[in-house]
Amino acid sequence: MPKTRILVLLLLPLLLVGCTQISNNDGSLVVGEVYTLASGKTINSDLAVIGSSITIEEGATINGDVSLIGSTATIAGTVNGNTFAFGGSSTLTANALINGDFNQIFHQLTVDPQATITGAINTYTNPGAFKPAWSGLSYLFPYFSNAERIVTTRLILTAVFCFLACLIAFLLPQPTHKLMGTIQAQPAVSWGIGLLILFAVPLVGLVFLITICLSPLALILLVIYLLATLLGWIALAALLGEKVNQWLYLHIPFILQVLIGSLLVSLLVSLITLIPCLGLFITNTVGCYGVGGVVISRFGKILDEGNKKRKKTDIKPPAPPVG
Repeated sequence: MPKTRILVLLLLPLLLVGCTQISNNDGSLVVGEVYTLASGKTINSDLAVIGSSITIEEGATINGDVSLIGSTATIAGTVNGNTFAFGGSSTLTANALINGDFNQIFHQLTVDPQATITGAINTYTNPGAFKPAWSGLSYLFPYFSNAERIVTTRLILTAVFCFLACLIAFLLPQPTHKLMGTIQAQPAVSWGIGLLILFAVPLVGLVFLITICLSPLALILLVIYLLATLLGWIALAALLGEKVNQWLYLHIPFILQVLIGSLLVSLLVSLITLIPCLGLFITNTVGCYGVGGVVISRFGKILDEGNKKRKKTDIKPPAPPVG
């Protein structure tokens, strides 16, 4: 395996961690956070908002296009450009001024009658088609108060996880198979070690944080843990895809097995995590299998089958009967 591929995979968790909550000084990129463009502030560039909640206050100005992906936006200021929205919802207050078109796909737009849009509102699908269903869910389960954003966010996370799973399985097929084999051979040991790590990492990380000279180690520990968690879930998804391939006699390539398993795992996790508190507990419990398998296999470096890896010649034959 070329060293460049391994280097890319090692740096990938760092990029993911860095992108979970980031906003440039000029506000050109907002990912996974609550962002407010205060009154009197100006952004002289395009603005991209991904999986976030953004507020553009009255008196704030954006001189460029605005792209909203799976986000919630409240616009009371001025946007001198076109607005593109995919998923999520937006609200234009009475003081909002959009000097351009507002283009939306699977998006819920609420416009105050006094808001000004110099261009056209282009809707490429009916954003309110499922609104009665969402309202019913919100009434029965208050947790679904913003169901559009929940569904959109889960779809984006599913696409990202499937892409990463297929990428790692393609670049590192042998480590992936070794990791899968380790989890299959030692499920109990993998789960126990994973559970121990689940409790140990926060405690050790806290000790590192309060110790000034060791504080950088806390970030390194977090990155390693995130990498182990990602690889563990990918291995579990690959195992599920392999089982589906066997059950249905599909005879499909390994990458397609990983893709099917990733889709199923993402769907199950998305449904389970909708259960308040209990859902997070269940997913973390299941994830311990993957994390423990990653540690036992040394991140897929070896195939650890426990007692099964002993050769038959190592087993002593029974003693002959006396007499």
